[in-house]
Amino acid sequence: MHENPSEVASLLARLREGDDVAKAEFIAAYDDLVRRSVARKLHAATSNWETSNDVEDICHDVYVRLFKNECEVFGTIREPGSINAWLMTVSQNHVYSYLRKRQVRHTARESMARERVEPYEEGPEKRAQDRERLALLRERIERLEAKDRLILQLYYVHDLKYAEIAETLSLNINTVASRLKRAKAKLRDSVIEDPE
Repeated sequence: MHENPSEVASLLARLREGDDVAKAEFIAAYDDLVRRSVARKLHAATSNWETSNDVEDICHDVYVRLFKNECEVFGTIREPGSINAWLMTVSQNHVYSYLRKRQVRHTARESMARERVEPYEEGPEKRAQDRERLALLRERIERLEAKDRLILQLYYVHDLKYAEIAETLSLNINTVASRLKRAKAKLRDSVIEDPE
């Protein structure tokens, strides 16, 4: 830790110039102070010892804030000799910010967990209509030629891909595609022909 105000002033000037070596020196000199400040404030604010992951996350946030925008925040330090107090304040403010964000996330999760999603229920009238439509569709499918029924079944009921249908029926893929297209068109036309 730098005790001499002129050394601190020199380090701060190098930080504002974007000197990466100065960043490493700063972390080496003040990391213990930052960590102790964060851990102490975290313990005081939450009344229990937090995990080291929380301390790590907050310390990371502190350094990101200090080093962003070419370390411009260091320009706010009026007295280089007061850097320890200034750094403790910055660290503690990050603890409060971290805890606020965590509380917001926790509240959001709790709220989402409490929300009940009402299951969608169809009314009896809608279910009756669906049954009628399904019966009509089955009847129309039964009217199709056997080869059309088979290809529709393989594709829609058994969920086979064109290549699998081609292998099952010993056809090439283009033939499968054209037969499936023709079978769908026939089924659609038979349903459209029905005035109901």
